Amino acid sequence: MKRGRRPGDFRVVVRGRPKLPRTLGVGALFAACYGNVGSSIYYALGVTAAFALGLTPLALILAGAIFVTTALNYAEGTAAMPHAGGSSSFARRAFNEPLGFIVGWIQLLNYTATVSISAYTAISYLGDLGKYIGPLGVFKHVLSWHIGAAVVLVALLIVINIVGIQESSFVNLTLALVYLVTQLVLVVLGIFLLLNFRTVISNIHWGVAPTWGNFLASISIAMVTYTGIETISNMSEEAKNPGKTVPRATYGVIIAVLFVSAFLPTIGMSVFPVFQDHPGHYTTELAAIWKDDPVAGIVGAFHPELLALVASVWVAILAFTILIIATNAGLIGISRLSYSLAINDLFPKAFAQLHPRFKTPWISIIVFGIAGAILILPGKIDLMGAVYSLAATFAFCVAHLAVMRLRYVEPELYRPYRMPFNIKFGRASIPVLSVIGAIGIGTVFSQLMAQNISNSTFIYLGWLLLGVAAFTAYRSYRKEPLWEPLEVPPPADRMVTHRFEPPPPEARVRIGRKGKLHEAVPVPAPEPTPELVHHRTRFLGLRLMIQRHGKLRVALGLALCAAVSVLAVVADLSPNDPFGHGLGWSPGILIVTFMAAWLLLRSWHES
Repeated sequence: MKRGRRPGDFRVVVRGRPKLPRTLGVGALFAACYGNVGSSIYYALGVTAAFALGLTPLALILAGAIFVTTALNYAEGTAAMPHAGGSSSFARRAFNEPLGFIVGWIQLLNYTATVSISAYTAISYLGDLGKYIGPLGVFKHVLSWHIGAAVVLVALLIVINIVGIQESSFVNLTLALVYLVTQLVLVVLGIFLLLNFRTVISNIHWGVAPTWGNFLASISIAMVTYTGIETISNMSEEAKNPGKTVPRATYGVIIAVLFVSAFLPTIGMSVFPVFQDHPGHYTTELAAIWKDDPVAGIVGAFHPELLALVASVWVAILAFTILIIATNAGLIGISRLSYSLAINDLFPKAFAQLHPRFKTPWISIIVFGIAGAILILPGKIDLMGAVYSLAATFAFCVAHLAVMRLRYVEPELYRPYRMPFNIKFGRASIPVLSVIGAIGIGTVFSQLMAQNISNSTFIYLGWLLLGVAAFTAYRSYRKEPLWEPLEVPPPADRMVTHRFEPPPPEARVRIGRKGKLHEAVPVPAPEPTPELVHHRTRFLGLRLMIQRHGKLRVALGLALCAAVSVLAVVADLSPNDPFGHGLGWSPGILIVTFMAAWLLLRSWHES
C-alpha cells in the first residue's frame, strides 16, 4: 500500500514476480549459443587429440552425434517451458524441487568454469599476436599479466550484461557472423591446401594408437566441444515467440558446429600425422606443441608463407573475439540460472532482484562473475576443462530423462516442437533420441569420473557435497521436506482418521435384553496433533507405492535396483573387455539404462 498525494489518499499496488523482457530473436539466441559451443574447439581439439591420436575426427563426430540428441531434447523442453534454468527447470518440473536444485547447482559449476576457461584462453590467443605487436607478448610470457587481463575482461563483460541484454547480444551476433565466415574460408582453404586422406588413414592404428580405453576417454573429452547448448534454454525467457525461435536457433547451432567439428580435426591430422617417438608410445604435434592453440598450428601450415602469416594473425584475432563471446555467453547463462533458482525459492531472493533501471539480474551477474574471475587465478585449464565436462554431462543426462518423463507427467502440455522418432507407449510416446542420448551421455560421464583427470572427480564431488549440505540447511531452516516423492501425497488436512474409539456406556445397546434404548451420541474425531500428522506422512510415498503395485512388485523392484547398483560398481564386464578392466564406462550404461526403464514402466502403470 502506498500513500497518495492528498491526505488520506491511499492506493494498493499488486506486484507479480519480476519478468525479463522478451527481446531476443533467432539471431541473438544463435549467436550466444554458438559463441559458447563453437569456441570450445579452440581448446578442446588439442586435448582430444592427446587421447584419440589418429581417431580424433571420429571421436569428435561420435561426440557430435550425442550432441545432436541433446540439442533436440533441449529444443523440445525449452519450447514447451520457455523459462530460464534449462535442465534444472526440466528436472524440477518432471521430478521434484530437490533434484532441480542439484542439477542447477552442478550447472552453476559448469558456467563458472566456462567463464574462467574462455576468458583465460582468449588472453592466451591475444598473446600470440606478440610476434607482430610487441607489447601483447607480455600476456603470453608473463603469467601475472595474463591472469590480470583475463580478470579485467570478465569485469568489462559484467558491466555490459548489467547495462542490458540488448547490448551484449548485438556484440555476440556481430562477432559470431564474422567467426562463421572466417571458419568457412579456413576450412575451404584447408581442404584444398592441406587435406590428405592417405595421411589421415595411415594415422589410424586400431587398438594400439589409441588404445580402446583412451579412445572412449577422448569421446568424453570431446564433449567439451558441445557443452554450451544450455545457453539457449537459459535465455529462452527473453526470447520472442520461443516456440519458433528456440528450435530454429538450435538447428542453426547444430549445422554450424557439426560442419566445423567434422572438417577441422581431419585437416589437423593431415598436417600433424601420428608418429612413434619411442617404442610403444605414439603422439602427434597437434597434442604436444600445439596443444594450447591447435587452430593456430593448423593455419600456420598454409602455403605460400604470406598466406600462413595472414591466416595466423587473423586466427589469433578471431579466437580472441569468439572466446569473448563464450565468456559473455557463460556469464549470461550463469546469471539467468541463478535467477531461475531464486524465483523458485531454491536460492536467496536477492538473486532474483532485477536492476531498477536496466531490468537485469544484476546481483547474480556480479556474484557469479566474481566467482568466475576467482577461478581464473590458478590458471589450470586442463583441470577446469574436465570439471566443465563432468558438470555438463551430468546435467545433460538428467535433462534427457526429465523430458522423457514429462511426456507422461504432463501429456497435455503444449509442445510447439517435438523430437522426431517416437514410439507409442501407454498414454504418451517414448522419445527415442532422449533414451539414446541419456545412455550415451551416462556412459561418457561414468568414463570421465573413472579417468579423474587432474583430480577433477574430487572437485566435482566436493562441489556436489557442498550444494547438498547447503540445500539441507536451507530446507531445514524453512522447515520444508528435504525430498519429495514423484507421487505427490495428499495434504495433511484431508487425511481420514481410522482409529477405533469405543462408544460411551450410555450409548451401548444390548440385544436380546429388555431395557431402555438410549440414543447414540456421535463422538467427534480428535484433532490430529503435529506428532500424529508427522507419523502419518512418514514414508507416505513408499506406502502409496506398495498400495498401488503390491508388496511383491515393490520388493522385486528394490532387489533389481540393488542388483544393478552392485553390478555397476563391482563388475568387470569381461576379462577380455577391450576398453580395459574395472570401472569406466560400464556403470554409466547400466545405471542410466535401468533408470530409463524404471521411469518408463512407472509411467506406463500410471497411465
